[in-house]
Amino acid sequence: MTLAFLGSIEAERIAEAERAVGEVAARAMSLVLDRPGYWKHNRIVWAGASAPPPELAGWVLELRAALARSRIAFDPKPFAAHVTLLRDARKPRAMPALEPIRWEVEGFALLRSQPERGDYEILSSWKAVA
Repeated sequence: MTLAFLGSIEAERIAEAERAVGEVAARAMSLVLDRPGYWKHNRIVWAGASAPPPELAGWVLELRAALARSRIAFDPKPFAAHVTLLRDARKPRAMPALEPIRWEVEGFALLRSQPERGDYEILSSWKAVA
């Protein structure tokens, strides 16, 4: 789940991004993904939360504020609690029902996309303090 999309960032600014993100306390929470969807504009099938926990929105705002203070640019689109399931998908005739998936969120990470490999590299991660 992307909390703040940074896009391309110069290698020399990664440490600044890590410091900014590190200012934000990781929060443990339960998230229930129970709503399937499709975004036509980018051809993505996703699973979302119809009732995200309120602390998630606060976490996103805090993270984005820390990035802004450090002048790390990010995509300002409104946050949508979702997980991408499939990219470059054709529009489905109908979305199947989604059996609720409970996700115990225990922290977060700063990732770098590795398009040539089709995955992500974890640059840093932070665990929630119990």
